[in-house]
Amino acid sequence: MKKYSGLIFVLISFLLTCMWWFFQKPTGTTLSLRQYSELISSLALIAFAIINFISTRNRCVDFIFAGLDTAYIYHKYVSILGIVLIWLHNFTLKGGYGRPEAFVFMAFEPKGRPFGGMFFSAKQLGTLSLYLFTALVILFLILYKMEYEKWKLFHTIIIIPYALGVVHYYLSSSYSVFALTTFSLWMNLFNLIGVISAIYSIFLYEFIAFRHKYKITNLREVAIDTLEITAAAIHNKLNYKPGQFAFLKVLNKSGLFPSHPFTISNYSSNEIQFSIKVLGDHTKILKDNNLKTGDILSLAGPNGRFDYKSGKKHQIWIAGGIGITPFRSFIQSQIPSDYTVDLFYAYNNKSEGAYTDEFEAINQANLKVHLFNSSKTGFLGIKDFDKYITNKNEEYTIYFCGPKPMRKKLKKEFKKSNFKIKGFNYEHFQFK
Repeated sequence: MKKYSGLIFVLISFLLTCMWWFFQKPTGTTLSLRQYSELISSLALIAFAIINFISTRNRCVDFIFAGLDTAYIYHKYVSILGIVLIWLHNFTLKGGYGRPEAFVFMAFEPKGRPFGGMFFSAKQLGTLSLYLFTALVILFLILYKMEYEKWKLFHTIIIIPYALGVVHYYLSSSYSVFALTTFSLWMNLFNLIGVISAIYSIFLYEFIAFRHKYKITNLREVAIDTLEITAAAIHNKLNYKPGQFAFLKVLNKSGLFPSHPFTISNYSSNEIQFSIKVLGDHTKILKDNNLKTGDILSLAGPNGRFDYKSGKKHQIWIAGGIGITPFRSFIQSQIPSDYTVDLFYAYNNKSEGAYTDEFEAINQANLKVHLFNSSKTGFLGIKDFDKYITNKNEEYTIYFCGPKPMRKKLKKEFKKSNFKIKGFNYEHFQFK
């Protein structure tokens, strides 16, 4: 059920909107098709309110959508649904007007509307919102491969068509938008959440969310191009669970490292660690020469629902490269004695294997560690699981963290195998 909690939330939000609308009466004589068109526009506003709420990265988002990473998948597809709905609203509206609406300049809307249009008619505001939304979504899809920080900055423009759409709703609705009816109160609540969420995520998030301050106490290279950052809390210690991640930025070096999500690679009440693989421009800056002990980290979070305790008692953990970080924190948190775990850690070569000495030294009765240097053993495959896991009668839950091609390959192989797999868990780490 937790896996589908986000879908249930979205569906219930839409269904309740339809139900409350059914009992709502328009303020005047309105064609039936226009009424349905306005229901469609209300559903679009519900969709965009949900999208904006996800963008706040609030802990409630983690809870409702079973993880922030999963929430951003909903963010993507609900955005597409919202665009489809406003286009559908536009097409059905054309057949549902009882009278033509012309452009209104410096004039108020006709009597019966709650507000007036000062420079544009309500209809034109809606049309402008529609075209801007559509153009921006197409542009975002084209620029999908753009560097995340630039893409995120560009994405803030979306508040313009959203604001126009909200204003259009209040100017043009055939229903009494401020009446004390269930539908009106419901729509006002969602619009308020949507507007506040948009303002917070665009203008306030970077200043308010990063309230956990840490001072760097140690820096070391744990593998080639992999930097381990150890820091101690100086203000508002982050209370996190093993496997969670946090958004990190360097506070006292302007422009050095903008906020970016990293899995917390240890589990300790005194210190926090991040093990960062150099994969892009910003992480390269951190490793090369800019970060030093004494620098201040600013953290937001924690986020994530990558929790092995939600699975079966018999588990298979699979790590690829820097994907070892959540499993390291799992192990440090002390695996319960009634769990049995086989950890498979694959890395390209000896120099890229992080913490291999640490894992080789592990001596726990219920944890078996299997290290795979791919340059010598070849890519990790189902044959390796067959070799080291002899009990095929048990039901296993898999937890995976690593490259997407590796995940897809192993998931496909497990489906064809004799293993009884009850859940293949991973995080998407895609916030676009």
